[in-house]
Amino acid sequence: MEETLKLDKAARKWVNGFHGIPSGIVIKLFESGDEIVEITPPIAVERDSFLPMWGWMWSFSDGTDSRWLEDKKNLQSMADCGFRIYEQEDYGYIFGIDGMGYDFYEAHWIPLYKARGLKCHCN
Repeated sequence: MEETLKLDKAARKWVNGFHGIPSGIVIKLFESGDEIVEITPPIAVERDSFLPMWGWMWSFSDGTDSRWLEDKKNLQSMADCGFRIYEQEDYGYIFGIDGMGYDFYEAHWIPLYKARGLKCHCN
């Protein structure tokens, strides 16, 4: 139980450092002709729209995280954690969650923290 709390705290601290991007900005980039490409590996789920349904998207604030995502197996790992991933020249990697109404930390962020290989070092 205590280890789960430490993991939750560490994942929250990591995610709180990400750059939050309203989906509206991503839509404006797309509509203005800025190249934004979805690079999520193919999955067997049909998409209803170009962007995830949640109104916010994120980009990593640390270059180490971005470099991790450049490896195709890690791109798949992130997609397996429930993220849709895009690439754009100015923002780099942008990712979002296609869901709502449940605990994102339990379903997405903690699995991504683990997939990223990060270790909980918090008190």
